[in-house]
Amino acid sequence: MADPGDKKVLSLHWGYSIGGVGKYGVLVDKAAHRAGIGIEHVCIRGRNWQVDEETLAELNALEIVLNSRGDFSWLRKLCRHLRAAQPDLILTHGFNGHFVARLLQLGGCFKGDIISSYHGLYHATTRARKWLAPLFNGFTEWHIRRTLGTVAVAAYSKKYLVGKGVAEDLVTVIHNGIEDRQCAAQAGRRLREEWQLDEGWLAIGIASRLDPVKGIEYLLTAFSRLAEKHARLVLVVVGTGSVERELQAKAQELGLASRVRFTGFRSDIEACLSAFDIFALPSLAEYHSIALLEAMRAGKAIVATDVGGNTESVRHEKEALVVRPADVSGLQDALERLVAQPALRAQLGNAARTRFLAEFSEGVMLDKTADWLGACLDRQAKTG
Repeated sequence: MADPGDKKVLSLHWGYSIGGVGKYGVLVDKAAHRAGIGIEHVCIRGRNWQVDEETLAELNALEIVLNSRGDFSWLRKLCRHLRAAQPDLILTHGFNGHFVARLLQLGGCFKGDIISSYHGLYHATTRARKWLAPLFNGFTEWHIRRTLGTVAVAAYSKKYLVGKGVAEDLVTVIHNGIEDRQCAAQAGRRLREEWQLDEGWLAIGIASRLDPVKGIEYLLTAFSRLAEKHARLVLVVVGTGSVERELQAKAQELGLASRVRFTGFRSDIEACLSAFDIFALPSLAEYHSIALLEAMRAGKAIVATDVGGNTESVRHEKEALVVRPADVSGLQDALERLVAQPALRAQLGNAARTRFLAEFSEGVMLDKTADWLGACLDRQAKTG
């Protein structure tokens, strides 16, 4: 095994979006330190881009700011930095990160090897960007075939990549993991007061980016049917994103103005989850959802869709109720069961937390990622 003590990895991000990929950067940072590998994070971002400022600050990342879309001075700055830092490996995340690393290689700014994380297919956040999906996904698959190694966050993702011609031994599956943090019940009670939830009301909640792929429109429709039957029921939507206004308009259209709370972005996710009685994840696509892990950690009763790696986290009738994607009736029926059966809510919530502790804690993920980083450096030493 190569001695990690004098090895350096540069973790490259284009933007730093709110959600799982952003949180992943912090986990990689911890794993590298656990392995005794030096790591630096570089983030290229626009002045007015929406980024996860709190997580980015935690990484103490070098930020290279674009003044405009036509400003390519960032490339010169990054090249100068790479020549000074001389990392052994660049670790890329997402299409733009992959593309920039290949551009750096092509321009002679970096002569080392590239490794990557793979969180799943690119899904357009607006209809106008749908034409980009085949381009982005095709390039990402080409890039991964030429990496020294890639981490896929779900077995589902590895199976997809191998089907696209990626060598099986290039892809290592390491599920996401998160720290076991518990929130005081008092924080949840305060939020319920803030959201004007009277005693005895049930809160169905989701904490997510508000993107089309998250399927929240289907949840709104299912909830509208439940709200007709259950007067003391509220839906709480935590997060922000490209379809936030569309979802708010749909809630109005469905007559749910007084029954849905849109909170916007919040950093106190543990408190939000503490305030929920039921967690819903109606996604049309997922890979290994950190939001789902957070709900498991909180011991929540969960309804999730059967997409991507969701069933690698929770199993139907064991840790959650699993329904088909885009199935309003299925969502409604599963939520109805949990609303009507407090004992089932408790049973599934306890089982979800038990499985989280056994399989998806931060320590498990960090150990595996530290080993993977060390193996990549070892492979580089043998092939170099």
